[in-house]
Amino acid sequence: MTTTPKAGERKRDRALFARLIESYQADRVSIFVDFDRLNHPRSPVWSPWENIGPLLIILVGSLALMFFVNLLLGTGVMVLGVLFYLFVMRPWVAQRVYRRAIDAATENLHNWNLLWKMGGLVIALNYMNKTRCVAPDGDWRAFVTRYLPEMELEGVDAYNTFNRMEKPEGNEKEGARLQDLNM
Repeated sequence: MTTTPKAGERKRDRALFARLIESYQADRVSIFVDFDRLNHPRSPVWSPWENIGPLLIILVGSLALMFFVNLLLGTGVMVLGVLFYLFVMRPWVAQRVYRRAIDAATENLHNWNLLWKMGGLVIALNYMNKTRCVAPDGDWRAFVTRYLPEMELEGVDAYNTFNRMEKPEGNEKEGARLQDLNM
């Protein structure tokens, strides 16, 4: 039995999602992708050509070398091809799945909820690395409500500008710094 969210809940979810994306773009939170959970055929960010294509090329190429050139050469190419796949292609596929998942998740709320239910996402605060929310068991709505307070954009800019200013070392510099701020 599926229940559809009420209009108020959808509006609240959209507002929380917008706050999450704003925080991600402002580099207050990080979104991590669980490659193993999202790199399978039922995942919306899975690409068969990235996963099966390189292995198929390695297999067909090495079999062709085995039959038409030399059995030993074909076997050596297969072993080197497998090592190439493990140490070069697999990290490349992981990076592509990560990029597609982040792009899809930050595009809209529907994609976010879909990837969250699959368990492929983790949200972490950048200033407190151990504060995380892991999908699908974690509640991203509660995480955003608790750790990402709503702030006006002007307030955030003023806060960041204030924190970037160098602290004065002596009274002379402090007076000059205060005078520059008042002007």
